[in-house]
Amino acid sequence: MSTTPWKEASTLIIVARASLTQKIGHDLGQNLVVSSRVLPNDEKLKSQKKQTSTDYRILMVKRSNLSSFMASAYVFPGGHVELSDYSSKWWNLFERLGFKRENLTREIESRVSGPRPSMIQKPNILLDVDNETHIGNLLIPDIALRIAAIRETFEETGVALLISPNGGNKQENEIGNTLNNEDLVKWRQKVRENGSAFLDLCNQLNQVPNIWSLYEWWDWLTPISVGHKRFDTMFYLCCLDKQPKVVLDNTEVTNLKWCTPSDIIDEHTNEGVFLAPPQFYELSRLKNLNKFDEVERFAKQREILGIERWMPVISTYSDGAISLLPGDDAYPTKPDIIGLKPVPDYPQTLAQMRSQVVNLNRIELRGPVCTCLCNCKLTCGHLSPISNPSMAPVYSKL
Repeated sequence: MSTTPWKEASTLIIVARASLTQKIGHDLGQNLVVSSRVLPNDEKLKSQKKQTSTDYRILMVKRSNLSSFMASAYVFPGGHVELSDYSSKWWNLFERLGFKRENLTREIESRVSGPRPSMIQKPNILLDVDNETHIGNLLIPDIALRIAAIRETFEETGVALLISPNGGNKQENEIGNTLNNEDLVKWRQKVRENGSAFLDLCNQLNQVPNIWSLYEWWDWLTPISVGHKRFDTMFYLCCLDKQPKVVLDNTEVTNLKWCTPSDIIDEHTNEGVFLAPPQFYELSRLKNLNKFDEVERFAKQREILGIERWMPVISTYSDGAISLLPGDDAYPTKPDIIGLKPVPDYPQTLAQMRSQVVNLNRIELRGPVCTCLCNCKLTCGHLSPISNPSMAPVYSKL
């Protein structure tokens, strides 16, 4: 029986090529802003250079204000893992459509040679399964967690990342090509009520979840001080050649944005949208990559280096809070992951605490607004977040 005070979850960062309308509109708007300013020529050139257009968009969905976890926050689609995502019946579907169990297991597991987090090595959800023989027939976590991310994305957005047996690794993004609107509504409701219905849907369509298109990105564990629910969440990233049609469920999520990392970070900085710290951190990482092809290439090449689980450690101060991350000099050697100790409250300012360390990897929070600070080399070949220039305080880099 699992005794950990969190559930396992899986989420999906969907990166899609920007449409021509989006790219033209963005470039035109930026050029008008720059040309309208009275700036010396060299400053205009610098400004234009900084405003390099991003040729992709990321799907963000807004959680309902009635949600019991991260209400009203913009997040990546996803949700908690269900035992049905591990069902041995998935093997039957894969094999019926030509994907042999042994080959599929070898192919997916061989994609990563670096560190593996606990939810891959020893999933909590399987601790409640008594029959060891039954456990041996279940899907491996590397596949089950991908299916969970795809299933939850379908529930929340109507986007079904499915593939036909003769489709290779082609991404078929719009389930509307197979189901009419009425059937789409019915199936989403069935899946929402019972996760095993997603397997039934795939059997009916003779398609399987496109697990090949999902790349491991990172693993975040909710800190002990955030609400009454905690999740150990695997973040995956998927690159699509075009933006799929999104139909919100208006239950779990109520709004959506196709946006660049910089655009939604700027909105957050101006308190126009609420972003949870992990989403803010990952969007700040993606700011390093302006081109769709760069994102896809980086995600594919980096995945082999594995991922680690990060649990932020939060403390409050006179002018805000700090969410410490591994690699920061102030991050505890043995963090309290279960939550037996109270969250410490200190009289110092954020700047005073920042000046006491050399290596930084933290998120500073002033009210709802986040600022990432990182000047150390991160593990697993990952990107360091780019701080928002208007919010980032001055500090010395190594």
